[in-house]
Amino acid sequence: MSVAVEPGDLASVAAAHGPTAFVLTVGDDGRTRVIHVKVDIDGRGVIRAVVGRGAAANAVARPDVVVLWSPAADGFSLIADGVASVDGEPRPDTPLTIEVFAAVRHRPAPV
Repeated sequence: MSVAVEPGDLASVAAAHGPTAFVLTVGDDGRTRVIHVKVDIDGRGVIRAVVGRGAAANAVARPDVVVLWSPAADGFSLIADGVASVDGEPRPDTPLTIEVFAAVRHRPAPV
């Protein structure tokens, strides 16, 4: 079961998951790349993070990204789909902005 999260509610929902998340990009070889970063979310659901050169280059070439938060105390994880943009050229400390267009809280995995 998934529960939709409106972008405007993302910051308050994400607070239960903590200040960090995984950003998933796609490399030139078509493989998924995952990094763990501190995220800031504004009231419209726009996510900002600082990423490295590789993730920034991936986002420039293929801006569709996924942001994944580890499960909260209730076991639900949080997943957001968005379009990334990079501020400047990719470098080791590149600001990344993600405009979220869909997000869900996803049920715990069955055990």
